[in-house]
Amino acid sequence: MTMMILNHKTQLRFFLCVTALLVTGAGTASSQSLSAPGGGEKLVALNEKVGHNQFIWESDAPLENTRGTSEGVTGSLTIDTRDLSKIRGTISTQVSTMKTGNETRDHHLKSSEWLDATHDPLISFTISSIANVTTNGNSATGTATGNFTMHGVSKQLSIPFRLTYVPQSAKTMERAPGDLTMFAADFTISLKDFNVAGQEGLIGSKVGESIKVTAQLFGNALPK
Repeated sequence: MTMMILNHKTQLRFFLCVTALLVTGAGTASSQSLSAPGGGEKLVALNEKVGHNQFIWESDAPLENTRGTSEGVTGSLTIDTRDLSKIRGTISTQVSTMKTGNETRDHHLKSSEWLDATHDPLISFTISSIANVTTNGNSATGTATGNFTMHGVSKQLSIPFRLTYVPQSAKTMERAPGDLTMFAADFTISLKDFNVAGQEGLIGSKVGESIKVTAQLFGNALPK
């Protein structure tokens, strides 16, 4: 959970336009496969030149609604366009980069009473399996299951995701070498599940018991 709300319309427009140019009319080989030519395992590295990587989160409580961002997002994934069920990898974000637009609140958020950025500096998700894959050209949806770790606690979560995959072209090379990827996901986490208690009386009144999270992850894929 974490973050500064920023305008990402330009990068989303880039993906939509390039995808339309490259994959219009492309067929789908199977429910697990994209239409991108070739195949084989590739390494997707998150890359700010492709798009801005961040998590956006929202706490909705009776007395206060808070939105924030986390900017320190890193990680890599392996992907085989012929079989998306093989996607694996770990994505992490740094608690220290979480922002809500209020410095006092940000300080509390990172303190030992809440997420404890000093003792537990990272929030991470490690994918162990992929299911429910549906493809359409070079776009796909599915569910990633794995260990979500926050505040020193790991829990298994299943997170629905959306993938846009753009094969390398002269246009994409303006941003980064290799094929370009965009993963997006929306999910909810319970603070209680991760032993986040906060200051007495705040959770349920000014802080939501559950936090809504949106992930926006951009990278470039190169052969391993």
